[in-house]
Amino acid sequence: MSQPPQSRSNDFAQTFNAAHGEGGLTRVSVAHILQRIQSDPAYLFGQELKQGAGQCPFHKGEDGGAPALPQDDADKILVNTLLAFLFNRLRDHIALKMPLNESGQLMLPIPPRSPHGLDPADRDAMAAAAPDVFCSVLRDATCHLLDGLISGWVVELLKEEEHYRSLGSGEISLDAAATFVLRTALEESPLYQRAGYDMLSITKTGSHTAIHICWALVEAAPLLVPGRDAAFYDDLVRRSLKQILPLSMASLGMLVHYMEESGIEPHDGLAVHRLPANQTAFVLDDAGLIRLNGAPIVTFAKPGERYYTGCPAFYTTGLIKLYLDIAAGLALDYHAYDRLQEA
Repeated sequence: MSQPPQSRSNDFAQTFNAAHGEGGLTRVSVAHILQRIQSDPAYLFGQELKQGAGQCPFHKGEDGGAPALPQDDADKILVNTLLAFLFNRLRDHIALKMPLNESGQLMLPIPPRSPHGLDPADRDAMAAAAPDVFCSVLRDATCHLLDGLISGWVVELLKEEEHYRSLGSGEISLDAAATFVLRTALEESPLYQRAGYDMLSITKTGSHTAIHICWALVEAAPLLVPGRDAAFYDDLVRRSLKQILPLSMASLGMLVHYMEESGIEPHDGLAVHRLPANQTAFVLDDAGLIRLNGAPIVTFAKPGERYYTGCPAFYTTGLIKLYLDIAAGLALDYHAYDRLQEA
C-alpha cells in the first residue's frame, strides 16, 4: 500500500477549533471549575454551578437584558464538569482493578454478544482467526472489560453516597457529594433524559469511543509505516498520542462527524470493527509521528447549540493515556501488529 503524503506540522487542533467557530460554537474549559470545587466543596451545591459556573462566555439576550445561556449547554457544562471530577476515581479504579494473570498480562472476558464465539484466552483460536475477526474480538473484549470496571466504579460511588446519607449527620465526602449532584442533574435535565443517559451509560458510551479511537491509532501504525516490528509500532503509537488528543477537545457532534467522514466510525456505529485501509483520519508528519488529517473535518452544530466543553476525560490527567496503554499493551501481548500486516 502506498503511504499517504506527509504533513509539515500538526495544525489539526487549530483547524478543528476554527471549524467549531464557523459553526457558532465556543469551547468552555471546565478546568477552572474543577479547581473551584476542590478549593470550595460547597460550590457543588450552589446555583452558579448549575448555570454554567458563571464564567462561560455568555451572549446577551436579544432584549439586551440578562445574559442568556441555553439550558442544554448549561447542563452539558455541569455534567461534564462533574464527570471530569469523578473520572479521577475512575482512572484509579481501572488501574487497580484490571484483571491480570500471574505473568502480569491483562485477562480479557469473552465478548457476550460477539458473533465470532471466540475466547480471547484461547491463543491458538485467536491466532487462527482471520485478521478482521481477530481485531473484532480484541476490540469487543476490551469494551466489555471496561464496561465491567465502569460498573464497579459506579457501584462504589453510589455505596459511598448511601453510606453518608445513612449517617444522618450531614457529613459527606467530596466524591459522594459530586455523585449526588451529578445523578440529580442527569435526572432533571431534559437533554440527558431525551437521550436516556445516566452516569453509567454515558460513561460506558464515552469509554467505547475512547478505546475505539485508541485501537484505531494502533491499527493505523502498520498501515502508514508497513514492514516494521512490534517494538517500532508500539513506540510510534505511544509517541503519537499527543497528536490525537485534539479529538477529545471537540464537541460531540463535530467528533462524530469527523469519525464518520474519515472512516474511523463504521456504518453500524459499533467500536468492534478494524480501521479500514482507506481511512483518511491518520497521516504522518515530517517527524514520522502519526497525526490527524484536517481534510475530513465537517462543521456541525445542533440547532441552538452554542457551547461545548470537550470530553470529560480530557480534563482527567492520565485517563486517555490509560486507555491507550490498555490497547497498546494488548496489541503487543497478542502480536496484533503481525496480524494487521497479514491482510
